[in-house]
This record gives sequence, structure tokens and C-alpha cells, in this order.
Amino acid sequence: MQPGTGSDRVTYPDYIYIGKITRPHGVKGAVRVEPLTDDPQRFKLLTRVFINPGNDSRTEYTPDHVQIGNGYIILQFKEVTSRDDAEMLRNSYIEIPRQECIPLPEGRYYYFELIGLKVQTKLNVPVGQVFDIETFPAGDMFVIRNQQKEILVPVVKEFIDKVDLETGVLTINPVEGLLD
Repeated sequence: MQPGTGSDRVTYPDYIYIGKITRPHGVKGAVRVEPLTDDPQRFKLLTRVFINPGNDSRTEYTPDHVQIGNGYIILQFKEVTSRDDAEMLRNSYIEIPRQECIPLPEGRYYYFELIGLKVQTKLNVPVGQVFDIETFPAGDMFVIRNQQKEILVPVVKEFIDKVDLETGVLTINPVEGLLD
């Protein structure tokens, strides 16, 4: 379920962000990319991507060369041959169709699968809904909202009892005071 909707059915986005173009790199049209995935190596497997400048309009591009750096990626597209062309892509997002996501091992989930899940405790007490997942230096946190407040819950095994994508429910094991 997307945040703010009245539907009980979880819906997923059609396209998934995997990177953000931060600036041109060199004079031949390459771009520097901030990866928005925990597996930057996946860029080497891509045969097509979609560039979204932020307004939900997408243009298909073909990766031609990928170089993985420390915290960044240098990406050359067949369709981009000059620095000026690359500059036009600055601050755009690199997306792939959801169906092209690499399957994850059992027990691991893409964040887009978790956003919108209803949250309850192990005792079936309703807590709210996963509105977002934020990254902090100490680790990721579920942002859970209900009508009264926003609650941050660490994304760690000790707090997560069960993720059920079929029913759209995340069951947590909160420590005393976490939900107060």
C-alpha cells in the first residue's frame, strides 16, 4: 500500500531508482553516478536503463562502459558522446523497470517492497505503517507513521520479527519505551 492511500493492497512502483547522475566525467560524455543500490556491481549487468530528470518522464539509454569506483560509478552511454550532452543529465535518476530487479535471497527485501507495509507488534497491536526507510551512520531505520506520531525503528533482526509481503504486514519486536 502506498503511504496515504486507503487501499489494503500493497502496490509497487513501476520503476526503481538505482543511481543518481551527479556530474559529467571527462569530455566524451561519461557521467559520474551515485549508486542508490547496495550492489554497485549490478551496473555491469545492465543492457538498458531509463533516465528520469525528476518529472517522471523517462528516456531509454544503453550503457556502453562501466567503471566502479569507491562510492561512485563512471558510466558511459552509447547515446551520449559529449560533455555538453552529459551535462544535460546532471541530477537525473537512473532507473530500471521493477521486473528487472535482481532476485534477492530469502529473507532479504528491496526497500520499495517494505514501504507501505502495515506494522504491528508480536502481540498483534497495530503500530502504524512503514512510510519510509532512512539511512543514518549507525544504520537504517524504518520510519513508521500513525495518526499520532512518527516512530523510528532500527532495521535489525532484533527488532524485526516477520516480514509478510503477501499480507502486507511487518511484525516488530519493540523494546520497552520504543513505541512511547
